[in-house]
Amino acid sequence: MPKKWLYVIDEAVKRIENDEVELGLTALQKVQEHGKDLPDVMMYLAEVWYRLGHLEEASSLLTEVMEKNPGMEPALRRECQMLLAEIALDSSDFETAQHLLYECKESGYESIQLDLLLADLYSLQDLDEVAVKYLEQARQKEPDNQDLLAALGNLYFRIGEDDKAMKVLEQAGEESLSLLMIKGRSLAQSGQFEQAYQVFRQALVLDHSPEVLYGAGMMAFHLGRLDEASELVNHLQALDEEYVAAYPLAADIQLSLGRTEKAIDSLKQYVSLSGFDLDQIRRLIALLTQAGRYEEAKEYQQLHDLWDEQSEGE
Repeated sequence: MPKKWLYVIDEAVKRIENDEVELGLTALQKVQEHGKDLPDVMMYLAEVWYRLGHLEEASSLLTEVMEKNPGMEPALRRECQMLLAEIALDSSDFETAQHLLYECKESGYESIQLDLLLADLYSLQDLDEVAVKYLEQARQKEPDNQDLLAALGNLYFRIGEDDKAMKVLEQAGEESLSLLMIKGRSLAQSGQFEQAYQVFRQALVLDHSPEVLYGAGMMAFHLGRLDEASELVNHLQALDEEYVAAYPLAADIQLSLGRTEKAIDSLKQYVSLSGFDLDQIRRLIALLTQAGRYEEAKEYQQLHDLWDEQSEGE
């Protein structure tokens, strides 16, 4: 690819990242207009459009490049097909993605990226057993790839192969935060709260992000360690007061500690932030009614009824 095109595209992306969006997009459109006869430039531009979230623009450009250049190099054509398949997966167009990926596969092409995209294709359709086969193929190519092992471990958990999942995650190394999170969530989903709690505590040694604090707080609550759970959730909310899932958990903890007013406050904050979980609004209405706060309960009942009507009309 001529360096000048690469430079112009990269400079345009920098403009967008620096909030000079209109200027950056105009530059990219100019590249698309003047470099349309250069397939490798258009391929790189399509990748940029994709990274920026302009899926339709990327897809149209790739389709046009392939149609205009039937004799393009096989490697470049495969790159176009793979990116088109990725866009199709992001758009839940599984039929198109399958067609493109199998066209690559049937041409004799093999790569870890192809295996991963095929795994995504089937996993997104809840065909986890098929997805596992492609991840296992990818693992043979790169046996020490931690991201791959994490994905494979997660799928093993989903199909009930817990022993295999644990072995894969241990092979990847438990010092990896992403692996600990996967392991902790999977243990929690299977009701193994004590084991999940220990895993989230390990994760807290590495990171005090809201996600880790939430997992540890949830497990502490399930185990009846209410003071610890309260402390973890307070820390979480101090870091990120808009972490919506923390508020129902905080309400659970406060109710278990006999602090009804604080539970009400948590649920009111939850509704103001996210709003649309009708079960949580019903719970708030019940608590307000029990506390004799009837006017407030009426207000939330009206809100509940309004949203209930809207959800039924969708």
